[in-house]
Amino acid sequence: MIIAEYGRRLDENEWAPCIDMLLDAEHIVLTTHVNSDGDGLGSEAALAEVLRTLGKTVSIVNPTEVPFNYLFLNDVAEITVFNDHVEEQIELISLADLVVLLDANLSERMGSLWSHVHFARELGKLQVLCIDHHLDPEDFADLMVCESYASSTGELIYDLVSAMEERVGEKLFSPGVATGLYVALMTDTGSFRFPKTTPYVYNLAGDLVAKGADPNEIYDKVYNALKPQALKLLGAALSEIRFFDDGRVSWLYISQEMLNDTESKLFDTDLIIRYLLSVPSVRIAVLMVEMLDGRTKASFRSRGDIYVNLLAKKYGGGGHKNAAGSLLHMAPEKATKIVLSDIREFLKSSEIV
Repeated sequence: MIIAEYGRRLDENEWAPCIDMLLDAEHIVLTTHVNSDGDGLGSEAALAEVLRTLGKTVSIVNPTEVPFNYLFLNDVAEITVFNDHVEEQIELISLADLVVLLDANLSERMGSLWSHVHFARELGKLQVLCIDHHLDPEDFADLMVCESYASSTGELIYDLVSAMEERVGEKLFSPGVATGLYVALMTDTGSFRFPKTTPYVYNLAGDLVAKGADPNEIYDKVYNALKPQALKLLGAALSEIRFFDDGRVSWLYISQEMLNDTESKLFDTDLIIRYLLSVPSVRIAVLMVEMLDGRTKASFRSRGDIYVNLLAKKYGGGGHKNAAGSLLHMAPEKATKIVLSDIREFLKSSEIV
């Protein structure tokens, strides 16, 4: 695994094994984590265009549906949502030379797609490349470029494409590539306000604008393209927010009934968690969502030096210091009791006052 310190970028030599793997493959499948976001989707759209420019056959196969507000990205509207009951989709994986997982470093984040990738890899032909920026990576891929110093996977893909340009002697950045990477940067830095928004990230964003990304249009399409159902869910959810421990913990539970009543979908919950951390006294915010199969999705946010990725890791998940998540294999009522109890103990042990 390539290791880098905070605030630096990988050079062409460090990217060389990754570039070799991409250039050697002919049929490439790109994927990202379940409940895809702007970083994963933007990175997929950008890398797909670059690889096709280099003559590769590229498919994007994701484990879950694409949120509505990212469908403007190149190729995203054509993404295959994996169904392990569809023979053609399974065959697509088995015929690939390389699967590239973007914006996730745990195999289970690929959902049902992973078992088929693993099987094809065991047969000896398929290789797996992982490019990510989260903490605590699992060693499951043939090559992992997992750099937690980076603000986003999009930042890493920008450096990769720059290194590939040097290698092949060809311009690979286009307005479409720049747009995908700008979306990745913008969304995973919280519109350039999260702690990992370094001077380099601002310079990178400026270069992407120079290469054809339109900040005004991108922001409008990502954040002002919500469906009415998402706003109905937001309205219903805000009245259900609860506070504990003198306002240091905010909590919200969204049931399948609430999703059905508002005709909204799981990805519509993503805009809600920002409100849970908007009260100054809150140190940890948690959003619990009931899944169709009865399990519970937990999303964590925090302020300052509160490593909520450690909480998520306790339940088999992971993420960043201040933003993490996990899927608990239990019903919401049980999950809520366990998580709230653990959060309180976590705050005590951290001596947060």
